[in-house]
Amino acid sequence: MDFDNDRLLLARATLSDLVEALRLTHFDNSPVLFLTRLEAIRETAKIQRFDAVAEIAASFEDAMQRVIRRGGAESVIESYLEILREAIGCSNLDAVIAESLLASVAIRLRA
Repeated sequence: MDFDNDRLLLARATLSDLVEALRLTHFDNSPVLFLTRLEAIRETAKIQRFDAVAEIAASFEDAMQRVIRRGGAESVIESYLEILREAIGCSNLDAVIAESLLASVAIRLRA
């Protein structure tokens, strides 16, 4: 049996479920629940050694703190959810690739 592959598949499934739960949480109606679920993604990614996903989730948390002050949640949420899904699907992301994914979010948000 390939336990590493099984662990990877389970971690991806868990993270994907957490991202879907986050997507279904309306930030405007329940910002605390939204941020709690986002934190769960970051912590789970960290534990499962999906470092790029954890880094993207941390950046997402920072962006949402700015949203609380300035508004504009919808575009921020859509962009980060898309990039989280992409990162979860990758088997091994190094820091350079994670930075590229985060840069693509920045470009999307400025468009």
